[in-house]
Amino acid sequence: AQHWLGTTTLGRDILSQMLWGARAALIVGCVTAIGVVLIGVNIGLLSGFLGGRIDALLMRVTDIFLGVPFIPFVIVILSITGRSTWTIIFAMTVLMWRSSARVIRAQVLSLKEMPFVAAARISGAGDLAILYREIAPNVMPIALLNVAIAMAWAIITEASIGFLGFGDPDALSWGTIIYQAYASQTMYRAWWWVVPPGVAIIVLVSSVYFIGRAYERVVNPRLATV
Repeated sequence: AQHWLGTTTLGRDILSQMLWGARAALIVGCVTAIGVVLIGVNIGLLSGFLGGRIDALLMRVTDIFLGVPFIPFVIVILSITGRSTWTIIFAMTVLMWRSSARVIRAQVLSLKEMPFVAAARISGAGDLAILYREIAPNVMPIALLNVAIAMAWAIITEASIGFLGFGDPDALSWGTIIYQAYASQTMYRAWWWVVPPGVAIIVLVSSVYFIGRAYERVVNPRLATV
């Protein structure tokens, strides 16, 4: 009764590890999502609005990052720089902005042809004012939706890296808990050590997607009937 989710082979309480591991998942998810959206939105805005050679250059850079395998890249970075939570966040942020940039660019390409942009230009507004005062507010709904998607992917990736044994050795995460169960060779017998963190990952990621879906319906009322 003192250990609701049982203990590890070393007698450590799994419920306490679960609660502590939630901190790592939320920190990695939130910080990575914010960084990804900041980079992706700005690159998408500049690429779609300026066009020409700058658009071609930024999109080719995006294509290069799209061709980089995700988890192997993160593992290589961790092997070179050392394993830490902030290194994991940095490595994921460096790659995950690529999809956001593509989506934002597509929105900007259509928005910059709208009458309100022409009116702002006629009134004497400069390119930066048009970009960040007129166009940027109109892409924020889809940018915030990308926050939810990026956060979910970051949580899954951090758990995957922890399960592979490349997580921060000084931090406890849900993926690390499953890895410890696997390394102890009792994974298939001690189900109470493996199932709870796995369920926690599923519940948290699903809740993030549900929040993103609900926000999408608020932003776009036409989806309310779907």
